[in-house]
Amino acid sequence: MENQNRLKVLFWRRAFSALIDVVLIYCISFIVQQLVIRFFFIDSFTVFWITWILYYPGCYFLLRGRTLVKMITGLQVTGMTNPDPGARDLLVREVVCKFFFLLMLPVSLINGLHIYKPSQLLIPSVLMIAFTITMLVLFFVFKKPWWEMVSLTKTIKNPVSNKGLRLGSFLTILCIAALTVFVKTSPFFKENARFSTTFYPEYPVNSETREYAEFVKTHAQNPVDYVFGLFDKYDLVVLNERVPHSEYTQYELITRIVSDKRFADKVGNIYTELGSISYQDTLHTYLNTAFPAEDSLNKATALLQRSCNPIWPLWPLTNMFDLLKHVNKINMHTADSLKINWYFTDMPVDWETMTPEKWQNAPKDKRDQIMAEHIIDSYKTKPGKHEKSVKGLVIMNARHGYGLIRDAHGNRKGHYYSKINTTELLMEALPGKVCNVMINTVPFGLGIFWGQVQNGKWDKAFSLAGNPDEGFNFANSPFGSDNFDGAIGFPTNELKYEDVFTGFVFYKPLEQFVNKTGFPYMLYNFNDSLIRRAGCISESFADTWKTTVKYYENDKMYTDGLQFAVFYNLIVNVAFSVIIIITMIICGIFYKTKPS
Repeated sequence: MENQNRLKVLFWRRAFSALIDVVLIYCISFIVQQLVIRFFFIDSFTVFWITWILYYPGCYFLLRGRTLVKMITGLQVTGMTNPDPGARDLLVREVVCKFFFLLMLPVSLINGLHIYKPSQLLIPSVLMIAFTITMLVLFFVFKKPWWEMVSLTKTIKNPVSNKGLRLGSFLTILCIAALTVFVKTSPFFKENARFSTTFYPEYPVNSETREYAEFVKTHAQNPVDYVFGLFDKYDLVVLNERVPHSEYTQYELITRIVSDKRFADKVGNIYTELGSISYQDTLHTYLNTAFPAEDSLNKATALLQRSCNPIWPLWPLTNMFDLLKHVNKINMHTADSLKINWYFTDMPVDWETMTPEKWQNAPKDKRDQIMAEHIIDSYKTKPGKHEKSVKGLVIMNARHGYGLIRDAHGNRKGHYYSKINTTELLMEALPGKVCNVMINTVPFGLGIFWGQVQNGKWDKAFSLAGNPDEGFNFANSPFGSDNFDGAIGFPTNELKYEDVFTGFVFYKPLEQFVNKTGFPYMLYNFNDSLIRRAGCISESFADTWKTTVKYYENDKMYTDGLQFAVFYNLIVNVAFSVIIIITMIICGIFYKTKPS
């Protein structure tokens, strides 16, 4: 019983000691990164693992089997048969076993799964839980962790009696932790109004951001002019819509493009991911109908939008509603030969006869192929030889707008969870006729945990240049040669932005992005039908829409800034700071405890 109690006490002492060590390593790596990136960028994870590799073996060599934290917790690593562990054994223990197997292997597995939505975290979570349970079982069966059995080392309780060494170690740990918390939290006290829109710590101004800013200044081209310049070379220009769909200002840009006289003269066709091909005739009639008043136009637009989406029982976004109305009004003041054509491309749907069985059997996993086929068929069957008869503006979201990604041998590379994207299929079927343009955005990632493209380097460069609305090709630009980090699931060292997109448009900085939802007559005589549609997807989805219906009652519309940085700042800065503070309190308790 006494041995079991001693083992239990040692287990928790080791567990807390390891926790404090890892937090200290994080703090050291954070401070080092903030210093280094003022000269050149290095990502936080790389700095963390370099710090890990240097910290453990370095401390063990200098402090005779102890780390700064073990000086406080009274633990020491020794050899199995002698008090001083050999260099080989320490490297096996800390670098091979702990670093590669406990840190790098799980990270590599998760990255290899091409996670792009929260539900896909289930598999790595189960694996991590199983791995943790296995380690605990081995510990209690063999009375020691597996990495000690492999490295022929052991951890013993051996308190440091020298008060000066303990005090020096404690103050060093405390200062590093305090500096980290200060850097992470101080901006929120100085600029708390920017907490929701600015990612902290901000990307620094260095030689790289100055170089990018200079490129922006010297290659300034109005984004609308840039898009029409692409139409001089390509038949189809794909605009890669921002994440999320609801962002409104991007549709101000799209509206400027389709309103330009050059669009009716040279292009004339719009293709959108949003909208089922089942409603193509309805859309055509709508675009060519003169409505007697704004109210009747609103009713007709609402009726079309709330029925034409094949994925969602209702598409409540204001930007689509306003664009539909705008194109209708353009057509009402345009000669028949110059009227704009709009083509829905998504899979067929009939919500009036929809059932749960039909929903389950819908070809949702073939949406990219369906959308590409309808665009290609429309392109190839356009009448006449005038360039307007084939040219078109294609609006796709997230990965659907990613281009033809091939290596030198023509093989796909960096594939996105093995699915082929709509724009990739267009480029394959119509070589040399299709280009795609990325609109400045945030990476397509896990739910509400947004980040920044290139960790904020691009946003900082445009800020230095004055945030001009601008468009340019990725080829022969510093932006195009950056590793592609626009979506979780792509190996960032394998793809460049110029591999995925033809060009880039910057239109308003992140802090000016606007979220708009709701439109007139959205729920007019529609509540019961909407809940029934949602029930075809799932009962829980129907319950969600019952709440949503109340949110939008009386035709309420909502406009607010997109708070991309809130969740990031709460986790990376606030939550991490709380963890650091709690860990330091634990460290302080160990320090105040009399060595024994």
